[in-house]
Amino acid sequence: MQPIPYWGEELQGEWIYEPKYDGWRLQVIRYRDGRVELWGRRLEKRPNWTERLAFLSERAGELFPEGILLDAELCSDRGRDFVVSLFSRRPRAKPLVYVFDVIFYGGEFVGDRSLFERKKILEGLGFADPFFMVRGERLRDIKEALASALERGHEGIVIKETGSPYELGLDGPIATLYWRKIKGTLYGPQKGEG
Repeated sequence: MQPIPYWGEELQGEWIYEPKYDGWRLQVIRYRDGRVELWGRRLEKRPNWTERLAFLSERAGELFPEGILLDAELCSDRGRDFVVSLFSRRPRAKPLVYVFDVIFYGGEFVGDRSLFERKKILEGLGFADPFFMVRGERLRDIKEALASALERGHEGIVIKETGSPYELGLDGPIATLYWRKIKGTLYGPQKGEG
């Protein structure tokens, strides 16, 4: 799914928040035959990054079971400006892959399960450097959650409803009210900021 801006309305249901990582959206796929592919966010432009990020493809093949599709953010230990260097023969930064959701597991679509259930699936996987699970924390106070994320150097937070499914369209993830992003200020959400 794709997050949309939070406009300050009252939220219904149970929500968690996660840091908004400043990187490039990445999907990690390990097929039932063991093959691994890495794809960028803009599926309509077919950004297959598998060969260009071969070192990550190999590591994903070691860590994750067959028949899985993970939603993640590709970052670097030197910030967003150095993500592009990860695609070179001599990267100038270390990759960090933050996995925040699972869409297929055991070859079956699990996006119709709740986010809570999907996080449980992630907890059962074997994560190791440079792949890290994003767990999320229960949302109690949006301003406090945002302030905490900004203090830790993140660009904001993404809030997610725990009962929500993962919605897909023909061209990839769908923008949804279940995932909302809040960026860049301690003084409340920025209307229209994306």
